[in-house]
Amino acid sequence: MKNYIKRATVILSLVMAMSVPVNVHAEEYSGEPTEEGVYIAITGETEDFYSNEDIYNASISMYDSEALALYNQYLEQAPASISEGEDFAVAALEGFTQYAVEEGIIEDTVEQRAAITKAVVRAEFKLVVAGGNVLGYTAALLNHSLQDNPSNLSYVSTTDMAKQIAGSTECRTIVNQFKSDVTGTNYVRKTNSGTTTLNSTTDLHLAYNNVNYSATGVKSNGKWTLTITFTDTYDFDAQSWKNAMTDNALVTILNNYAAYAQSIGAIVPYNVTVTVQTTF
Repeated sequence: MKNYIKRATVILSLVMAMSVPVNVHAEEYSGEPTEEGVYIAITGETEDFYSNEDIYNASISMYDSEALALYNQYLEQAPASISEGEDFAVAALEGFTQYAVEEGIIEDTVEQRAAITKAVVRAEFKLVVAGGNVLGYTAALLNHSLQDNPSNLSYVSTTDMAKQIAGSTECRTIVNQFKSDVTGTNYVRKTNSGTTTLNSTTDLHLAYNNVNYSATGVKSNGKWTLTITFTDTYDFDAQSWKNAMTDNALVTILNNYAAYAQSIGAIVPYNVTVTVQTTF
């Protein structure tokens, strides 16, 4: 067990050493929670509205990184009674929380126990974000979920996110189906809708996977302009990351923390739309 814990700690240290800030381009973001149904438009303009910043937790008077450092110290001398398997993450975190109480690091309250647990798990996933980007996977959507009130995001057609989807096999299939539906007809406007699975590349599989789409085309002077809007609720899919990164050491971290992270609010789901536009 001690070797298992030390191995996980070494992995975290390596990922920490590779850490790089993850920036997303936004039109405007105040840092305050948005109303339900309201989206922040993501454009090509550079504005770092949420990066890999270290969040301060007033209730426990420490930053996420400080909580993680304490957790890693605890893991180095964790009791052998903590067993491996699916319950490792929960058992280790519960043990750490109790340790933090006994050592006077936090008070024995529900609020402070929950706060230090969430701080540790969120800090772990910031390492996953950094490691994912180093490995070539776009982890901006995961990064945005690592806050208490993530805004809904809407990527316009000029963004890299939109271009990535536009070049996918799945998007080309939707475009070709639309072309087939309107060829030889008198339509000047038509809308198709449905669901698709964006998994033709690892990046798409990790970021979106199953999405809804609406494709609306308008014909003017013999030319069609087709606008496709993909809609998804971003939440962390542990199975998707496991399948895509089976041969990577980060899988250990993901398997231990993914579902738990969302259940305790370290990862917070939000809605995202991506608009793709083409003509023919």
